[in-house]
Amino acid sequence: MKYECHGHTISDGVSYKDSMARHKNGIDEQFIRHNLKLCAQHGISFYRDGGDKLMVSAAAKRLAGEYEIDYRSPIYIIHKSGYYGQMYGRAFDDLKAFARLVKEAKSLGADFIKITVSGMLDFNNNGRISGPSMSYGELCEMVNISSGEGFSVMAHVNGSDNIKNALSAGVKSIEHGYWPDRDVIDYFLQTGAVWVPTCAPVHNLIGAGRFPDGVLKSVLEAQRQVLVEAYKRGVPIAAGSDCGAFMVPHGKGTEDEYRILSEMGIEPERGNRTIEEIFKVV
Repeated sequence: MKYECHGHTISDGVSYKDSMARHKNGIDEQFIRHNLKLCAQHGISFYRDGGDKLMVSAAAKRLAGEYEIDYRSPIYIIHKSGYYGQMYGRAFDDLKAFARLVKEAKSLGADFIKITVSGMLDFNNNGRISGPSMSYGELCEMVNISSGEGFSVMAHVNGSDNIKNALSAGVKSIEHGYWPDRDVIDYFLQTGAVWVPTCAPVHNLIGAGRFPDGVLKSVLEAQRQVLVEAYKRGVPIAAGSDCGAFMVPHGKGTEDEYRILSEMGIEPERGNRTIEEIFKVV
């Protein structure tokens, strides 16, 4: 039994553009079923989608029971205008608009809210975090609004200060969390939040020729050093491969993530809290 704690059923692991085009004239149910079947064949019984803007994850949630997969989704990412998230989400300009998106996600069957706190990594620029980062005050309000509607918050975030701000604001799961420092471990332990490190997208790019291997290896090593210590100190680590991302196919990507973490000495979902308990409100 395996758990995929961060995936995107909408994507095919090859081309984002083609993935979006596939559903532009209506949801391609056959494609969704193909991905769900792959997950089932790889023994995945729990799938936590990162959301998308075309309602594909909502359709996957409806179909997943046929494949004996417990499927959770935020429906879409909620991001501030001008910030990372446009690929899979819907934008807001102010907190009133954010609140409306939360209510809409609730009406569409969301299990949790996903927000973006920072940008992606620019592997052509030494792994620098691209784009602006959310302020701590805004984060607190976003978490409060989400909590008021009965939701916990999943956050796309990179950078040690951004991770600390997200945890302090009450975010329950950190997705990616690249460029951490060791101080973030105390924040995880104090809040009980979960770290979903998504190592496979970086690892699987090594040797592909798309980005400098030295940069990819340095980013992954910085992640590994803090992850290993966090695991030893009791931070919940969940396996999420970001399947659907480039070179992270459904099913196999999950296997890759488990293998990568295992090579670090990390057994995901270890401890007294089961995966269902960890994510029952996330």
